Amino acid sequence: MACRLTLLGSFSLIAGDGRQLPLPTRKDRLLLAYLALSPGRAHQRERLAALLWADRAEAQARDSLKQSLASIRQSFRQAGLDPIRADRDVVALQPDGIDIDAVTFSGLAAAPSDPGRAAALYQGELLDGLDGLGPELEAWLRAERERLADLAVRVLEHLTTSADDAADDAVRLGRQLLARDPLREPVYRALMRLMVRRGERVEALKLYATCRDVLRRELDVAPDIATEDLYRDILTARPVESWHRAQPAGSSDRPSVAVLPFSNLGGDAELSRYCEGATEDTITGLGRFRVLFVIDRQSSVAVAEQTADVAEIGRRLGVTYLVQGSLQRLGECVRITVRLVDARSRAQLWADTFDLPFAQILAIPDKVTGPIVSRLHDRIERSVVEQCRRKPALAAYECVLRGVKHLRGYEADDNKRAVELFQQAIDLDPDYALARAYRAFADVVLHGYADAPDAVLAAALSLAQTAVQMDDDDARCHWLLGMIYGFSGNLKGEQRHYERALVLNPNDANAMATSGVVLAAVGRAEEGIARIREAMRLNPYHSEWYWMDLGIALYAARRYADAIEAFGHRTQPGAWTLCRIAACHAQIGQLEEARAAAAEALRQQPDFSLSKVRLPMWSATDAQHLLEGMRRAGLPD
Repeated sequence: MACRLTLLGSFSLIAGDGRQLPLPTRKDRLLLAYLALSPGRAHQRERLAALLWADRAEAQARDSLKQSLASIRQSFRQAGLDPIRADRDVVALQPDGIDIDAVTFSGLAAAPSDPGRAAALYQGELLDGLDGLGPELEAWLRAERERLADLAVRVLEHLTTSADDAADDAVRLGRQLLARDPLREPVYRALMRLMVRRGERVEALKLYATCRDVLRRELDVAPDIATEDLYRDILTARPVESWHRAQPAGSSDRPSVAVLPFSNLGGDAELSRYCEGATEDTITGLGRFRVLFVIDRQSSVAVAEQTADVAEIGRRLGVTYLVQGSLQRLGECVRITVRLVDARSRAQLWADTFDLPFAQILAIPDKVTGPIVSRLHDRIERSVVEQCRRKPALAAYECVLRGVKHLRGYEADDNKRAVELFQQAIDLDPDYALARAYRAFADVVLHGYADAPDAVLAAALSLAQTAVQMDDDDARCHWLLGMIYGFSGNLKGEQRHYERALVLNPNDANAMATSGVVLAAVGRAEEGIARIREAMRLNPYHSEWYWMDLGIALYAARRYADAIEAFGHRTQPGAWTLCRIAACHAQIGQLEEARAAAAEALRQQPDFSLSKVRLPMWSATDAQHLLEGMRRAGLPD
């Protein structure tokens, strides 16, 4: 090769014998770069002059172009080349004999048979340091830099599955891309994969934390679902070899769908509170079908509050389909409008409008779920679609909706208020099974979960069992009963009802997460971790207690550092969480950190002692394992 032109990073023009070929002015270098990035293409002289010398009169700009072309020719002639082809109207660069790094890189990146070589070529952004140009030239340069950076990201992603000898080039490339644009999430993901391949899981987790913090600080957003999924895979030690086959949460062989919050079109105050219930009941209705992958309501609401763009919502949730609904009061009737949308194309696949008497508002899910399920999967039996549970009284339904908002809240009287509302629902409709199940669980929460008096636990268990007898097909009743069994120390009963809940609703993320802890408690910690990870995929914007459950399962698996990472997602850790964190640190010999966490736990709960700890769901061996860690951390007996 007679000459090498470097545009990626600092500009240079080098002859075949290694001599630096002079090109003295910035405009000369810009003109050569502009021609070289489209080799062989003819450019109008008038266009080139206006682009590079926009601040000059037309005649003067054309003279400047002529002088710059002469300087470029003179430099190339020192290497025995004359690549400039020009006539009165057009100018082109013939690339024969010239190795243009940006052009070679573009070709390699487009068909990455040699991603290592492509990575080695990308030594920096295009014409690094050449800035402060005119608006139009700046716009061209910015667009070209972005195009080449996007190709570099593609190369980096290919390097994550290439031979290990390319890992150093990949890490260098990734760090370089982040230095230029720290908001590029795909780069963080690629580097995280590379770090795990190199055995540097801690560094991979640190990269996630950096990504999360930068996005929060600069854009006030959370990482993409793909980033969160990868982070959870790394934290839970999902096998690396499965990552290249992994797909986003909803992109399995099951149609993936999210139900967005129903809108209240008329602003009717009485109708507003039913929009939330219509959303949740539609999700529950769709979730009963194993052929569908249905995102949890909490995540759907979280994303819908951030953006109205359906493509963006679908991308963040990792789903193909979105259900949009609205309610509108028309006298004594309610009009329900529902659309099924392809999130990727924004195309409407199905829409319908239903008018119901206001008293029949609870029949909304039955009107909505059947057509959607039929549309998404024509093999579902019509008789199954039409099955539905008994509808509660409208006023009782409203009380349950309000009670759920207070349950496990942060205000001093939240749980007490939840108990009152659930009891009010029972008084209004004694046959409302779910109200009884929630009332039972709320009593346990109000009295301290596993620390609740035996009489409270016994009464709650009886009430929840009655609820299940009244409606054996309600997955939430089984889930709530399972949790009460757990706090009562009946591990088999807890596990049985979680599994029943998942049979009734395979998309119940809450039941899936809590069942993961049970698996850990019976000595199947890795299975439990995998199940909690799946729950997080169903509900990517989940509550913090999911992380608590994961931390508990990780501790049971003797993966103490990972458990610390999981517990670290608790924004305001209470005494019990701090005790678990202290135990984790103590188990890996980090005694200073262990004692600091233990001291904070005792500050929050001065009367804490190991003798008062109740672990009803754990075997004696696993309970002793936790108590041993706490004792090592300095917590008192």
